[in-house]
Order: sequence, then C-alpha cells, then structure tokens
Amino acid sequence: MNNLQIAIDNLYEIFSKYNTIGIHHCDCGCIDTHDVKKLNSKPLRELEADDLISYHGSALYTWGDTEHYKHFLPRICELISEKGSFRFVTLDEFQIKLEYAEWKTWPDIEQQVIIDYIMADWIYFVNTCCSEVSDTELLAYIKFLDVKKVLQLWDIAKSDEALHNFVYFFYYYGTEILNDGLHIAGKRFRSEFLEKISEKEIIPKLEYSFFQNEQNNPDYADKISIVLQMIEQEMKIKRM
Repeated sequence: MNNLQIAIDNLYEIFSKYNTIGIHHCDCGCIDTHDVKKLNSKPLRELEADDLISYHGSALYTWGDTEHYKHFLPRICELISEKGSFRFVTLDEFQIKLEYAEWKTWPDIEQQVIIDYIMADWIYFVNTCCSEVSDTELLAYIKFLDVKKVLQLWDIAKSDEALHNFVYFFYYYGTEILNDGLHIAGKRFRSEFLEKISEKEIIPKLEYSFFQNEQNNPDYADKISIVLQMIEQEMKIKRM
C-alpha cells in the first residue's frame, strides 16, 4: 500500500463519524431529484464521479451542511487523486469548498489528515507519475502547503518520472523563473526555485538522463539539454 492510499484511508477513518442524517437540499428545482437519488444509490466508497459531481457543486450552499460534506470528503479526495475520473472537481475547487466550510476551525486531527492527504497526493503526482505540472497545478498545492514545502517534496533525483516532470516544467517556466520569478496569484517566486535547482544531484541527474535519451527520445533529450544550459548558466552567474 502506497503513502497516498494510506492517507486516503486515514481520511475515511477520521471522518467516519459523519453521516447523511438530516441532509437537505433546495426544493426550488435547482437540484435535480435524479442527482439526489444518485448520491444515495451506493455505499460511500463505491460512489463515482458522476454520482458526486452535482452534489459537490451545490454542497454547503443549497445541499446539506458541513457535517454532510465531511461524510463525503474522503471519497471526494480519493476521486480527485485519480486525476481524470473526477475531472470536474479540481483540487482548487476542493480548496474553495473547504474555505467556505471554514475548515481551519475544524478539529486539529481533521485539518491534519487533510494536509497529510494533500502532501501524499502531491508526492504521488509529481514523483511517481509522468504529470503535466503547470503553474495552475502548482498554485493548487501551494494553497495548502507553502511553496518551499512543495518544492522540497519534489524529489527530482529520486525517479525518472520526477525528473521528467521537472524538465517539462522548467522548459516552459524556467526563463520566467530565472528572470523575474514565477508569478502565481499575485506573488513572485524566484529564490525558492533557485534554491531547488542548486541541489547538487540535479545537474548530474540531468546529464545522465540526456545521454540515456539522446538516441531513443531526441525531443526529450533536447529539452533536457536546454534546461541544463539554463541551470548551468544561472549557477555560473551565482559564482561570479
């Protein structure tokens, strides 16, 4: 069992005391009775994205209270981590819903298991899968974890997948990062990324990967080469 699954199981355990007793919804017609039936059609862990999507959009606003949302929260997180099955609910939308529910006032253990889940999901997403890490994706995690923590957990030297994700991310955002910092939601992040690319394992890992891919994956090798040049040039400037 991987750490992400452990984190999800912990969500189920901590939030297991909540149920759907007394759940209500607006009766003006804005909520389809068919969607209400789908929400109650299966046990929690068997609910699919299509069963939950309508509920999540209206949850806390016109459908149920915080206690009811907590009941569904573990399954919502589990589907978010499948990265495609629950494609209409993003991590960012989940965070907005939590803010509305004032989750920072929830019991400490509930807040902690959510943070633990976010950390495990990020680690799996960025270190285990070949993922497209965009500035939008990064922002979603930064809303839960500070940027230094997010970058610290990105273990670029650990796996080919983690390196692949870094190469594509830096290929597209590296110039912005090195010039004036990556601008996300009105904030500028430069020093945090400079500290990350200064890690001693990164350049040797990039060089090794370049030679490994030069023949069988020349497009990827070209991107590695460009990223290498950008980082080496920055390191040269720092030493001057």
